[in-house]
Amino acid sequence: MTTSIKYGIAGILAGLIGVMIYGAATYVLHVAPASSSTVSLPVQPFEVDASWVKSGQPNFKAVEFSKAADGSSSSGIFEADGPSTFEWHYQLDESIYVLSGGVDIDYLGKRFTLRAGDTAFFRAGTTALWHVPQGGIRKTWTLYNPGRLARWFARLSN
Repeated sequence: MTTSIKYGIAGILAGLIGVMIYGAATYVLHVAPASSSTVSLPVQPFEVDASWVKSGQPNFKAVEFSKAADGSSSSGIFEADGPSTFEWHYQLDESIYVLSGGVDIDYLGKRFTLRAGDTAFFRAGTTALWHVPQGGIRKTWTLYNPGRLARWFARLSN
């Protein structure tokens, strides 16, 4: 192996180690302290673009209870009452877990129903039509930004 190739590989490895150290340091400097008591975070009214609402007068509420120091992910609780129908535009990848209530969803040409205990995943850059029945829905959400390159590869796999 030539010297220039060895130095090139060493440089790449040093760069990767540097990125890993930077990520670890950022985490240590910004991570929330471990809980030593309970914290009450009630859901608050949440504004949604009025053009997204197709029928009904849903009251949206949400609270974010966790966010990564680098902003790549966050989690929270979301509520919407029904009967109502609205679009949801996903800016980031989103996983949900339904806590109570339910919803019928039109997504990527398919229709499915989610009830308490069900989960679903929505890819960034997509839109779903939510049909919330009387009684509404309460769900957790986790948003994740995998980055542009990962989203580009994900589109190729579908």
